[in-house]
Amino acid sequence: MNQTLSRAEAPGAAPARDAAARLRARSRARGVLLISGFGALWAVAGAMLSGAPAWAWLAIAVAAAAFGVRAARLLRANPAVAGPLPAQVAERRRRSARMFLWTSVGEVAGIFLAIQLVVALGHPQWQPAAIMTVVGLHFFPLSLAVGYRPHAVTGAAMTAWALGYPWLFAEGASAAAGPFGASAILFANAAWTLRAASLAAL
Repeated sequence: MNQTLSRAEAPGAAPARDAAARLRARSRARGVLLISGFGALWAVAGAMLSGAPAWAWLAIAVAAAAFGVRAARLLRANPAVAGPLPAQVAERRRRSARMFLWTSVGEVAGIFLAIQLVVALGHPQWQPAAIMTVVGLHFFPLSLAVGYRPHAVTGAAMTAWALGYPWLFAEGASAAAGPFGASAILFANAAWTLRAASLAAL
């Protein structure tokens, strides 16, 4: 009898688990919209630096639209939770929101300071790499804020690329490969997130 009771699910556990799963899926979908959007912006920057042909601009638009459509479908498949959230879920959500806010504020401040620093040092051409470095670093606290480890991998890849690509190309930090690489990293994050969310829903 005692074993049966110990194995029984606590009252309210199933609704709390369902609410947490839906909130997580919606968070992933919004993340895909945001990250793929910035991925498209980095791709646009690369296209501008390289004088890319029309088909490259079309490819950027198609990729951004594809991510947007998939993310919208994920949001529709996981409607907002109606009614008050379970206390534990609500507290996690508030804590995550606070961490996300401060991470975003830190990212904006870091980008501003990084730009000022490279300009003051007489190397304005390093602005893309400086911005990329800050963006990469911000993924580490972001991974903790939203409880998503792949963001840390993205952060490591972005930071390493930002610090390395200026030495790999003759154009240095002004190379179009820099923004294109950043775009590829962000698009990879968005694609992985969509895949993981789709598998979790099966």
